[in-house]
Amino acid sequence: MIQINAWRGDGTAADLIPVEAFDPGASADARVVWIDLVGDDTDEHRGFLQERLGLPRLAVDDALRLRHPPKYEDLGDGWHLLLMRGFDVGSASIKFGTIQLAVFWRDNLLVTRHVKPSASVVALNESLQDGSVEADRAWTLLYTLLRKLLDLYLPITLKIEARLEEIEEMLLKRPSDRLLGELMEFSSQLKRLRRIGAYHEKCLDSMRTHRVAPGGAGAAQLTDLFEHAERLHSLASLLYETTSDLMDGYLSVSAHRLNNVMRVLTVVTVLFVPLTFVAGIYGMNFEYMPELKYRWGYFVVLGVMAVMVAGLLALFRRRGWL
Repeated sequence: MIQINAWRGDGTAADLIPVEAFDPGASADARVVWIDLVGDDTDEHRGFLQERLGLPRLAVDDALRLRHPPKYEDLGDGWHLLLMRGFDVGSASIKFGTIQLAVFWRDNLLVTRHVKPSASVVALNESLQDGSVEADRAWTLLYTLLRKLLDLYLPITLKIEARLEEIEEMLLKRPSDRLLGELMEFSSQLKRLRRIGAYHEKCLDSMRTHRVAPGGAGAAQLTDLFEHAERLHSLASLLYETTSDLMDGYLSVSAHRLNNVMRVLTVVTVLFVPLTFVAGIYGMNFEYMPELKYRWGYFVVLGVMAVMVAGLLALFRRRGWL
């Protein structure tokens, strides 16, 4: 599906233009034109991007891929390409899904392409409809789109941070394998967030270097986007390290508890070894054993066993094993 919106005049009302009636040359008369390509119809999208808009084939190939590392590229002839990783519309929890969002722009023309519905594109449409954002120029739409894309990462990252604090307290009171499984899931998600944050930070820093933002206000907005990406990267890295520390802490606590149990079992085993030895001797069925005819032999043997146990317990306590 290809949807083309054009704003004229004050930029508050959008006209929906049919694909077959769109003329790239005549688009200069509009204030802003936003072309949104949605779906997996690569042939249709490729034909529109290459033949109708005249974009380079290699750039179109990158935009049509399902997965490509985020990047910024100056395509020449006023065109720019930005590949980002954004949330799909179903991502509202820690188990999030991401999709590739390809953005082309030049002058008053903004082109977005994504296979699945994008949460940031939906948020931009809502802002345009309620009037909180005016389509006065393509950069405004691009900045709003990128800002919403980055802002969607923060709530989920903060949810993970809050949950990690709860898990830390629970590990000190009652560690369990369920908590370890949750930490392993967080570790995987935070690794993705850290990688995505690093890519976004690099892309936006490259855009700052190329000075793609128009005017001083645009440069400030671009710096704002870069700082948001940098914050996501640093926060995801910090939480990833925290998760690793909690996993190591859980394993250490589990190993300590296991050592305590094994120490008790070892002490019990050591106590019963000499008793079993004595019982084994007097359990042999020899006819002539000196102590068998002794009247107090049974009580003497029990006393010897008690002395042996008491002596071993005193030795263990003296060594600090109990």
